[in-house]
Amino acid sequence: MMTERQQRVCIWGGITFAPLFFVGFWLLAGFIPPPAPGMSAEAVARMFAEHRGRIRAGLWVATAAAPFLAFFVAALTHQIRRIAGSDSPLATAQLIAGSCLILEFIFPQLVWQTAAYRAERSPETVQMLNDLAWLPYVGVVGTAMVQMAIIAIVVFSDRRPQPLLPRWSAYLNIWTALGVAPGSFVVFVHGGPVAWNGILAWWLLCVSFFIWMVTMTWLMLRASRRAERSATDVSAVAAASGQAVPSEASR
Repeated sequence: MMTERQQRVCIWGGITFAPLFFVGFWLLAGFIPPPAPGMSAEAVARMFAEHRGRIRAGLWVATAAAPFLAFFVAALTHQIRRIAGSDSPLATAQLIAGSCLILEFIFPQLVWQTAAYRAERSPETVQMLNDLAWLPYVGVVGTAMVQMAIIAIVVFSDRRPQPLLPRWSAYLNIWTALGVAPGSFVVFVHGGPVAWNGILAWWLLCVSFFIWMVTMTWLMLRASRRAERSATDVSAVAAASGQAVPSEASR
């Protein structure tokens, strides 16, 4: 059984992803804002050639950051099981979707690493690899949307007088799911608001995902502290009455 200390380690471990990712992807690789999808093959190849060292270093950091999301996904799964039960299929579905999300960060970043690996590649090959990375990186949003939808469903189903997660967090998950949805349209355009560097497909997606991660981190930490206080109170009462302390599953 996951203790509250382990739970908080997972929560903080998960949010560690965010600063590491931005250092690697933004400050080092320089991929924020993203290069325009309408760039010519020569311009894309020149970008990778001129910034080869920083791109490789930045993507190395961003790729190293991605596994920290596993802690975040584990913490979310634990909270869902607390609400819906340890055998909840929704908890398992969220765990699987979250695991896919981690790979959706890692594999496109390795494709960019491949584009920067050999300086002698033809411009057309570099452009193809760049497309092969950006399109799924921004365009595969279904897994995150599934996670958010599951959390919303579970929160709405919590009928206890004092729910583990507040009801407004369900609406937040719905809105953030809608916020990342425009990314799915990147495969159709080379410019505009739903291109991979567009205001909807990229900027709204990034803001929505960041708000979701930060808010869920805070809510899970609060839920963990509350559960710890409740367990302490139960233990104190049980000790005073000489009864056995009930497990979390039985409460």
